[in-house]
Amino acid sequence: MKDLIRAQIYQILRTRVYFWVLIACLALAVLFGVSEYLNGADDLDEGMLLTASDFFTRCGMIATLFLGFSGFFVSFFTGDDFKDKTANYELMSGRLRKQSFVARVTVTVVFNILLGSLMMVLPLTLYSLLTGWGNSIPVSAAVTRILLMAFPFFRQICFYILLTYIIKRPGYAFLACYGYMCILTLLPAQADPTGAVLAFTSIQNLLHFDYWATFGLERDAQVIYDPNIDTALAVRIIISSLAAGAAYLWAAYSYFHKDDIE
Repeated sequence: MKDLIRAQIYQILRTRVYFWVLIACLALAVLFGVSEYLNGADDLDEGMLLTASDFFTRCGMIATLFLGFSGFFVSFFTGDDFKDKTANYELMSGRLRKQSFVARVTVTVVFNILLGSLMMVLPLTLYSLLTGWGNSIPVSAAVTRILLMAFPFFRQICFYILLTYIIKRPGYAFLACYGYMCILTLLPAQADPTGAVLAFTSIQNLLHFDYWATFGLERDAQVIYDPNIDTALAVRIIISSLAAGAAYLWAAYSYFHKDDIE
């Protein structure tokens, strides 16, 4: 198992296209932060600049970008070996299908969750260096919500894994993953009244603040958001994400276990 995981990591590190897509992914997250920095303040002419806490209340686009890029990484991390028959050679060498599956899934899930977290944290770090954290929400509230987003990220990644094992062609699998993500973005909020059934609506709810208050006037005005998150919603998101992710992985392994890998 460890050898298979090391082989997966080695293959990823030596594939240059993954590196450039990763750079593009992080660059887009930073560029979105720069765009908000230049245009997102209410009154830049009077010296009002967005702080890191201000930016966090409006960074939902970064999570959407991640859902698109993760479709690429999942499709190629788990599906590229079908193209060059590496999976066949692993089984012919005496490896169990379970070991082959778990190794790929472990590397894919860990990498993509870390990527999603990094895409959220990197612009916030740059904002903190430029304008400070600010007072809109406390740091602990942002950290809590970023940690909670790992659960809907996990659910979406597992669904992408299922699609990839069914399609077995990384390019087509990526198109399917991206198409699914686009459909999610078009669904109205009423499509998921619980806020925890779909990964996209779960992320939206985690990045949404229901209550805020404005203190001061004109250039000295400060918006303070209620940092508390509904405990029941957080529990629903965690449980539904873990259950759905486990179901997707079980379905993917069941298909892979019976597949002839052609």
